[in-house]
Amino acid sequence: MEKKYSLWQRFMSDTPSFFKYAQAFGLSVAALGATLSQISGIPEKLTTILISVGSTVAAVAQFAVKQSISTNIDHEIK
Repeated sequence: MEKKYSLWQRFMSDTPSFFKYAQAFGLSVAALGATLSQISGIPEKLTTILISVGSTVAAVAQFAVKQSISTNIDHEIK
């Protein structure tokens, strides 16, 4: 049975390695969009999309939870 996590528990729990890479990628895309927004020749829609998509990917990846392997053994060793 899956364990239900609250929003705060998801935020504070350990994140799987794939989602850590997704967070880094999302933050990089958002930073690229913020950097490009300072250049006058770049369309504003492009920078807005980059910042929005990067921030969303990073935020969604934060809430992924590493599943722990349950080893419930109800046997007594004799």
